[in-house]
Amino acid sequence: MDEKYKVAIIAGQLVVGGAERQLYLWLKHMDRNKFDPLVITLHPGHHDFWEEPIEALGIPLKRIPQAANPSKRMMAICQRLRVFKPDLIHGWHLFSGAYAGLAGLLFSLPAIGGLRSSLNGHEHSIEAILVRRFCKGLIANSENAAQSWQALAPKSQKVFTVPNAIPYDFLPKDEARSYLADIFCIDPDRFWIGSIGRLDPLKRFDLLLPVLAKLKAETPNVHLVMIGKGPELVRLKEQAAILNIEDRVTITGEIPDASKLLPAFDLFCFPSLSEGLPNVILEAAAAALPIAAWDLPFNREILVAESAMLLPPEDLDALAKAVSELIDDQNRREALGERAQERVLSRFSIERFVKGMTQAYLTILGEDCNGPVT
Repeated sequence: MDEKYKVAIIAGQLVVGGAERQLYLWLKHMDRNKFDPLVITLHPGHHDFWEEPIEALGIPLKRIPQAANPSKRMMAICQRLRVFKPDLIHGWHLFSGAYAGLAGLLFSLPAIGGLRSSLNGHEHSIEAILVRRFCKGLIANSENAAQSWQALAPKSQKVFTVPNAIPYDFLPKDEARSYLADIFCIDPDRFWIGSIGRLDPLKRFDLLLPVLAKLKAETPNVHLVMIGKGPELVRLKEQAAILNIEDRVTITGEIPDASKLLPAFDLFCFPSLSEGLPNVILEAAAAALPIAAWDLPFNREILVAESAMLLPPEDLDALAKAVSELIDDQNRREALGERAQERVLSRFSIERFVKGMTQAYLTILGEDCNGPVT
């Protein structure tokens, strides 16, 4: 290829999060002999975590401020694109995919949307409608999400499933545990149940607290460590107080690159009921942690019964029983962790992710590797 494809990627935000981490991994590992990227963020002025790492890759990052009138933001995006002259426009999130589709229409360029979570009731949102109408393709990170999208998408729209990649980068267990124990005053001799994610109502961290209350009565040395921040923080603290488990719950707030600390935990619990392909489950499995989660399609894409405790959704008694059994059985915890690690490392590699993203781009560009589409 004599020329590179110029690709403009529009991101709704670049905060600490699974979708944003996957964008960084794509930018870091994409073939820069094939692609010349530009990133546009629609969330400037908040010092988002991934802004600096992306710029450190030598990739230009353009910041489009919020505007009361979406048409003004669209005009600002178009100004950046007019200077960059891309061959492909990619909206990384569903929200930004709407802007990508409209920009593609205005510039007569191929656009591709992104679905980084489940549709979860947004099937007929304005963003979804615009992506279906104006984007030539869509990249989903899970089969479940892709199938949900495909059911509504026009036949002409190409839908790609590109599973998330797992960056295998963890601190040693003793180091990770000492860090959390020292910073947050957690007794390292307790049994640590860990969970990571944005404290959002959809993540259902509230389901873990009554389970912990039940476990505390049976296993006094158990401790729940939740890493994350969000609108549920105050309510979760109030709930812990009502259940009289404040001394057994630590909510750390946001910790950048929190996945590095996963080996600190003895068990990982994931209570979310709505996901695309949850990065944190992939990372916990890669860290060889035993995992307890709901038996839902997005979890089954990653794990099977032999590699995790998959339980009936919202069955708190079943979750408490499963966790109690694992607390008492170290051999089973180790076996589950080893099987989970083996499974995800073979199925969710960086190489597979990069290959899938590359193929999606080239397909939308016309399946022609000889130069940019004109």
